[in-house]
Formats: sequence, structure tokens, C-alpha cells
Amino acid sequence: MSRSGVKISAMGLLGALAIMTIIMVPAYADPIVKPTSAGTLNISFEPSPSSPNPGDQTELKISFLNKQNTVQQHIDYKVSLTQGDNQIFGTPVTHTAEGSVSIPFQFQSAGTYQMTIQVVGILFQPIPPETASFTINVGNTSSVPEFGPVAGMIIAVSIVSVIVLSKRTQLRI
Repeated sequence: MSRSGVKISAMGLLGALAIMTIIMVPAYADPIVKPTSAGTLNISFEPSPSSPNPGDQTELKISFLNKQNTVQQHIDYKVSLTQGDNQIFGTPVTHTAEGSVSIPFQFQSAGTYQMTIQVVGILFQPIPPETASFTINVGNTSSVPEFGPVAGMIIAVSIVSVIVLSKRTQLRI
């Protein structure tokens, strides 16, 4: 293989490693998906920001998913948010035609909150109530890095690979 062919391969490898780093370690939190108590639907929940702080505006994003994990339209539901034994927020039975909702909320104090979503109807048909519950930690002082330890390992392997390739192919960078 010619020297210029090796340079292209080395550069291609470096590009591939850079792309893998971006793809493998996303910088956002994935939604939490849980089945309802009877398993009729899955409910996807994602607070935005993922680690809310007291006083900040938070979006409570909820999607109702069918068995194929696509958004189920026309859901009747209600939401309650509790801290300990105290209900601090609740909705009456509400209908979503789209199957996804975003509820704005502002947490007043730090702590652990429980959000319970109750489904009472699908496609305009009443069903026995089914619930799913999610925990929200507000004002959590322990920070979670956006890029976990896997990112560090990928960077270390990338650096070692560049050094080894440049030594073997006498590539000058």
C-alpha cells in the first residue's frame, strides 16, 4: 500500500473515532419509559431540564406509547405531583389528541417528588384506571457529568491509537 494510501486510512480512522465518540456518548438524558400498572400503555417521561432546580421553570414532558412504542393518540389522563404525603400539583381528567403533553411547572423547594400519571381512557373509550409513577429529584447538589466515564475511555483509546498508527506508518502530524 502506498504511503498516501496509509495517510488516507489513518485520517479515515481518526474521523471514524471522532464520529463514534459523538454517537456513543450522547450529551442529553434519555426519557424514562415505564408501563402502566396493567401494561396497556407505556408512558415516557422526561423533565426538562433533566435535573431541575427550585425556582426554575421545568417542563414535564409526557408521551403515551402503544405496544409498538409509537405515540398513542387520544388519551384521557390525569397527573398528580406529590412531595412526601403532600400533593402539590394535580390536574383533572384531561384529553390529549396528540398523545404527548408538556406541563410547565416551577418547583418551590429542593427534594424528592413523585409524579403519578393515571390513564382513564384510550381512543375515546374509558378503561379501568392504570397508573405509572416517576421520581423527580429537584435541587440535587451532586452533579452528573454529561459525558460519563465511557467518554474518557474513548478519548484515551483514540489518543493511544493515533500514537501507535503514527509510529507504525511514520505518519507526521
